[in-house]
Amino acid sequence: MKLVTSSQMKALEQEAMSLGIDGLLLMENAARSFCDVLEKEAGSVYNKAVLVSCGSGNNGGDGFAIARHLYNRGAHVTIATAFVPTRLKGNAKKNYEIASNMELTMVSSQELSDQKFDIAVDALFGTGFHGEPEGDAANLIAYMNRNTSFVAAVDMPSGASADDGKVAGNCVQAHLTVTFGLAKPGQFLYPAKDFVGKLTVTDISIPSAVLSFKSGFNALDAACMKKLPERPENSHKGSFGKVLLLAGSPGMSGACAMAAEAVLRSGAGTVTAAVSKTVADTVARLFREMMVLSLPAEGEQLSKTAAGVVLEKLKNQDVLLAGCGLGTAEGTKKVLLSVLRDCDKPLVLDADGINLLKGNINIIKNKAIPVVLTPHPLEFSRISGHSMEYLRENRLSAATEFAKSYGVVLVLKGADTVVAHPDGSLSVCVQSNSGLATAGSGDVLSGIIAALLAQGAAPEDAADLGVYLHSRAGLLARDGKGAHSMIAGDILVALPKALTEAVSESATLKG
Repeated sequence: MKLVTSSQMKALEQEAMSLGIDGLLLMENAARSFCDVLEKEAGSVYNKAVLVSCGSGNNGGDGFAIARHLYNRGAHVTIATAFVPTRLKGNAKKNYEIASNMELTMVSSQELSDQKFDIAVDALFGTGFHGEPEGDAANLIAYMNRNTSFVAAVDMPSGASADDGKVAGNCVQAHLTVTFGLAKPGQFLYPAKDFVGKLTVTDISIPSAVLSFKSGFNALDAACMKKLPERPENSHKGSFGKVLLLAGSPGMSGACAMAAEAVLRSGAGTVTAAVSKTVADTVARLFREMMVLSLPAEGEQLSKTAAGVVLEKLKNQDVLLAGCGLGTAEGTKKVLLSVLRDCDKPLVLDADGINLLKGNINIIKNKAIPVVLTPHPLEFSRISGHSMEYLRENRLSAATEFAKSYGVVLVLKGADTVVAHPDGSLSVCVQSNSGLATAGSGDVLSGIIAALLAQGAAPEDAADLGVYLHSRAGLLARDGKGAHSMIAGDILVALPKALTEAVSESATLKG
């Protein structure tokens, strides 16, 4: 699903108007569609007390039109304003004048008593919000949150950013958000996602040709499955790729086994675990379908000669996945860096494979081979040099800049995982699930991505598909086990069903 920023949406509306579609018509369509969705979700507005809070911009203009429609549907409407009327202009002014001529009840925020409303409509800021609500707007936000049973936001809860999901200190807590034309990134990003409630995207008659442009933002849904590599019946295990895992270490053998199972469950033909000789037997017992390559070791770290063994094996493999439970011993670090310098196959780096890059990040910069990194925020902080505080405030821009600068695909994990592509585009995972916050979950994800790469998917597609399938399997696991009790093994169990259902759903989509 395509996403657009607030400025992109404004440009799309301008383009539609340049074709002769009147802006007042767009506003009217927005108001009518909003009211239709509101009654579908909250029930008939007939004889209900409805508060419509309006700002001075186009979002407020939508609000005045919405108030008119709700009044015509039998609601007892009160319009609360957060501006001086002389600030109004254009279509917002026109709809204000219509509401005034209809003698709809209008009050300022100071004139509101402590009465309760059945429904509140938030039309204060919409997608153009930045900064911190102040004055009358801040008072109305607090009032709506406190005095209404059901809050519906027009385009975006006031106090939340449509572009990056940032939330001000005072924000509307919506039960429903109705957005127009196309969805916006901030509606799927935390913390704003917690304030959006149920999201519905409605058509306001912007021509499909106008909406067909490339925005650079994408929400991962079943449509991405169209990029799943084909699987011919007349094939053999070599047709679907060979994945080599440089993983595992004493005490962390399970990470390697889970990644290996994810590789095969996601369609790759073979997987070989290249592990320290100290854990080779243990790893082999954990997952019988994988092959094991025993690597020279000195105590609990890999021997320097292990690099040569890995590179020799890599000659007849298709993808290298490195890092799952690998450990951070100095000897192991030297082996990994040596392998990365000479690796000429598509590469996925996870966990310790990323941690060991600290201070040596240029090894992967603009390599001729595809490189996918799957860090959580702390791992990303280590290799990017950004503080955790900076990443919390600038997550999207930091991921985008890193991917572009180093020529890699960056999967920045979290409740709202984002995939940053080298061309500057971003994909957002919209299926959040606290059950995925469990040991081994990341190993499963990296295994899925490596398998898709091995089957011939482009690195950007492999990462997008991998994140989507991982989150979908996570939801199935949560439904079966509950978020509190699910473990990484449950994601693996659910993966075949997630993949089968997603392929079937994708086949029914148009285009």
